[in-house]
Amino acid sequence: MVKDPDADATVTIANEDTANPGTNIFEHTDDWNQKHGGTIRKFFRFGYTDSSRWGEGSIKVEGEGTIVDPFVIYNYKQVVDEDMQKCMSQLADPSCPGYEAALAEYLANLNEAPMPEDPFYDEWVQATLNEESEKPKEEEVEIEKEEEKEESLEQQLGGENTLEALVDTSKQGAILIELAQTPKLNSYYAVDIKGGVYEETLTLPTTDYPDNRRALRNLASDANHRTMVRSQYERN
Repeated sequence: MVKDPDADATVTIANEDTANPGTNIFEHTDDWNQKHGGTIRKFFRFGYTDSSRWGEGSIKVEGEGTIVDPFVIYNYKQVVDEDMQKCMSQLADPSCPGYEAALAEYLANLNEAPMPEDPFYDEWVQATLNEESEKPKEEEVEIEKEEEKEESLEQQLGGENTLEALVDTSKQGAILIELAQTPKLNSYYAVDIKGGVYEETLTLPTTDYPDNRRALRNLASDANHRTMVRSQYERN
């Protein structure tokens, strides 16, 4: 500040508030009345203020005096909230601004299919399916063209001698139907077979058969053996 010691002067430093036109977001005045000129350094600290609100700065002198080589430095500290931290990368979350454009660019720059572990693998699969669905079905068109070529070639080689011209298909069908029919049994039902009663001519003599004594002894021996075995268990 250059001035006469007996002169009066004030210096005001200010910045416009872009959010509120016509007002200042910062304003400070130094009183140089009846003082010698000189150099001053001042530091100001502010609470949180959006940096976009700090508009054009100015230094105004009222009275008799002149400002020489003013020097103003603005320092700021960026405050990163949760949303800003989450969206440091546009691909971090679908809700981040520019996510769709960044994802499209990422998928377009892939030289090969990503691995399933890739966080954007599902998006790549969906984009591939959408791209395939939009393409014309070239394979089906080629197959239809090949079938048309084969059919026309067959007609050219056969000329007028088609299958319908060479064989009467209606007659052949009637013959096949006749061959496939089950033989009729009318001839069997038309024969009259005489019936009657056929007497038995074989007679068996009545004879008494004696008991098998050896078998009876074996049965008795078996019964005694079972009785002996059962008695051993009953005693125990």
